[in-house]
Amino acid sequence: MTFSPKSYYIGIDLGGSQIKYGIVSSSGKVLTRGGRLTPQKSGRRGVIDSLVEIADNLLNFARKNKIRIRAMGIGSPGCIDINSGKVLGSCPNLPFWVGTNLKQIFRKFSLPVTADNDANLMALAEAKFGAARNCRDVVCLTLGSGIGGGIILNGEIYRGSNFAAGEIGHTAVNFLGERCKCGRLDCMETYASANAMLKRSQKLARTDKKSLLNQLIRKNGNRLDVPTLFLAYGKKDRIAQKIVEETGETLSTGIANVVNILSPEMVVIGGGLVDENADIIKKIEKQVKQKAFPTATKNLKIRRAKLGNQAGFIGAAYQASQSSR
Repeated sequence: MTFSPKSYYIGIDLGGSQIKYGIVSSSGKVLTRGGRLTPQKSGRRGVIDSLVEIADNLLNFARKNKIRIRAMGIGSPGCIDINSGKVLGSCPNLPFWVGTNLKQIFRKFSLPVTADNDANLMALAEAKFGAARNCRDVVCLTLGSGIGGGIILNGEIYRGSNFAAGEIGHTAVNFLGERCKCGRLDCMETYASANAMLKRSQKLARTDKKSLLNQLIRKNGNRLDVPTLFLAYGKKDRIAQKIVEETGETLSTGIANVVNILSPEMVVIGGGLVDENADIIKKIEKQVKQKAFPTATKNLKIRRAKLGNQAGFIGAAYQASQSSR
């Protein structure tokens, strides 16, 4: 295996469930990539050790293949001070992570390190290399264990005055009194994240033992995952259809609110929900155009993320490449 002698960058995307990572060129070409589960049960120390081990492995790969690594970038849940690298707050799925200094984790490697919110970096990657290429005003949503949001305005990441912009998953979309992991009520994440869908699906399936979804859950050792839910949905299971349709309605309500405020050219949606059912994008687009202000939706496009689960680490590596110029 041989590579050109130009410079490359390490990108790491820390999520609530998984860590994705790779070595990427400044033009977005992925040379090597990998992933592993986030060791949540090991706490802060366990996650830090895992991140350091990943960086070590990638640098060893680079040395073996005579690749020059110029810098590294990391994306993380939460509000990130991009100057200091500190996680300031809002990590419902990794509550022990608040206060961590992301740049300090990698100081032993003596490389420039950039740090940002994971959804911001997904948005950056999709705007530079993916579904929103050549768009200057973009909103990206990533649907996983939570709901992340990233905003690109005039070609740049918009972070707000306290690095807290883009927390679309924690906008209120209901008045049912459901408590979110963040401590607030009725956040979009509480109703439309993968975790929320699975929780509601299991609860409803227990009330109908004859349903296909109930049978699939029992067959799988009383466990349910997103692919199984969409298998039942594809087979017209009543409970699965109800959950997926309600989730689409919730997402379209939240997106319509964002569209009314920002009027972006494009909304990009990524994550397990759309990976399992691409048709849901068309339904969400139709609903958003019914709910949002007509002028704001006149030229609006809603698209599925193009870079898949690589977007976060590609965005992290690209940000590192720009900061080391």
